[in-house]
Amino acid sequence: MGKKFKIITAVFLVIALSIGGVLGYYDAKLEASVTPKGNLSKVDVGDDVKFDKDVVNILLVGSDRRSDETESGRSDSSMIATINMKTKELKLTSLMRDMYVDIPGHGRDKLNSAYSYGGVDLLYKTIAQNFDIKIDKYCVVDFSTFEKVINEVGGIEINLEEKEANYLNTTNYISKKKYRNVKAGKQTLNGNQALGYSRVRYVSNSRYGDGEFGRTGRQRAVLEATYKKIIKQNPMKILDIGFSALDDVSTDMNASYIKGLVMSVVQFGVPKVQQMRIPIEGTYMQGRAQNRMFVFFINFDANKAAMEHFIFSKGKDQDFATKYGGYQNVETYGYSAKPDSEDAVDSSPGSYKR
Repeated sequence: MGKKFKIITAVFLVIALSIGGVLGYYDAKLEASVTPKGNLSKVDVGDDVKFDKDVVNILLVGSDRRSDETESGRSDSSMIATINMKTKELKLTSLMRDMYVDIPGHGRDKLNSAYSYGGVDLLYKTIAQNFDIKIDKYCVVDFSTFEKVINEVGGIEINLEEKEANYLNTTNYISKKKYRNVKAGKQTLNGNQALGYSRVRYVSNSRYGDGEFGRTGRQRAVLEATYKKIIKQNPMKILDIGFSALDDVSTDMNASYIKGLVMSVVQFGVPKVQQMRIPIEGTYMQGRAQNRMFVFFINFDANKAAMEHFIFSKGKDQDFATKYGGYQNVETYGYSAKPDSEDAVDSSPGSYKR
């Protein structure tokens, strides 16, 4: 064996050992950072839930817990993140927190009440019972985590409408006064500004609508913008961001499961995140239920069908509102209600109106 060949072999051996050492370090760090809590797969949701062996559904819960509240706190947002291993798609389904649903063992109430009554297990049982969707894993994130992650990637790009910018600059949604200087148009928001933007619900948005629809639309926009910014970082930076976020995350996923999901998404070639909102347009009415609380009464058949179609990529797009009777089949349980006259509409070709 020649001297030159020995040198080359030695160099490659050093590189291989170095890479192995780095990966070993991050594997050990991931193991140390993740302590799985609970197991959604053991929650009894019956046999009627829809599932697909190639699809992974993860329940994302945004918790707005304060220091003086219970561990569960308030479920400020609930979404289903879908990873389709076969079609290599990423999807995000927002579930409106004010939907009036059956909560097992607690009667009818708003969807987000399920989390305060019984944590993530009861929230999952509620979603499964009302929408027949199987969820595989969960992840509960405190909103302060988003602020930290967004700052670590150098902020995110958001297109603010003029009334949104004015509102953010004149209210306390942006908690730090020195950052209440946003402008209308496309710009980079830091974590504190982006967190404030994602919480706004009293100003309408031309794409998402107003009220709760505007708020959930902004949340999806912040998540997508954060995802786009993260994937532009170098691999080591992405790992560091992930470890930083895991400190404030509660999940039933172990380290190897998380690593497998990340590797799968990387192999997808960084796909665009497809988005949907439940209830879909034309399938809900707003009204007051017990104790005069504001709720959304929905057409469950239409929304079940729309969710199954979107999450599992079942065939061509359909008008589920018309197919399942739209407003006429909204279940109001005897309360007075009316259609929302300012429903948000996204009429881009081939998309859901959301």
